Amino acid sequence: MKKTHNMNLLFKMILMFILIFTAIWLFATYKILPLATDSGAALASCLSASATIFAAIVAYLLLDNWKIQHKYQLTSTYFQKTFNSYVELNESLFRLQNHYDSWSEEIYREHGEIDDYEDGGLISKIGITRDKLKNFVDRIEAYSLIFKDDGLNTLISEVDSKLKKILCPVMDEYHAMEGQIDSRAHLRNSESLKKELTKFLVDYDKKIKEQLASKIVF
Repeated sequence: MKKTHNMNLLFKMILMFILIFTAIWLFATYKILPLATDSGAALASCLSASATIFAAIVAYLLLDNWKIQHKYQLTSTYFQKTFNSYVELNESLFRLQNHYDSWSEEIYREHGEIDDYEDGGLISKIGITRDKLKNFVDRIEAYSLIFKDDGLNTLISEVDSKLKKILCPVMDEYHAMEGQIDSRAHLRNSESLKKELTKFLVDYDKKIKEQLASKIVF
């Protein structure tokens, strides 16, 4: 992206050079030189004027280019942090996805003996995951407002909606029972989460990473 933009800037500068000097040359040839007593001095003055105009235009182009490059850099820096935010969410989803296996192994080690209402850490992991999801979505929304770019909004809104549909029923059930859900219910819920999150990551993980990476300039 950066290389392409620099090539465009160079092309603009060359084009402006050709246009300005051609226009000044034609103006001098047909308007100035026929009336001048000293053709050399008149031509030099015209070329000096064209150089001054060209320098001013180049300064404007360079300033405009700096603004664009600065915006690219700000965007890139922002999305490097946003990518890190997604990595944290992804890691949380991965731990939640594998919660069923780790808890099943714990139950097996304890010979099936587990305290009533023991959730194996399921609720706390869901809470952490929801916090990381909110942080990630908030960063995307802030980006769209600051940089006036809503290109990611559709995908991230869909991701947010899908994950909430996966996570919220477990939390709603937990709150409805005022925390009094036995271990069998939590084991069933963790097994369901394993299946649903596995499908979610297959459908969305690559898309999200590609979209975020496209905003980062190296």
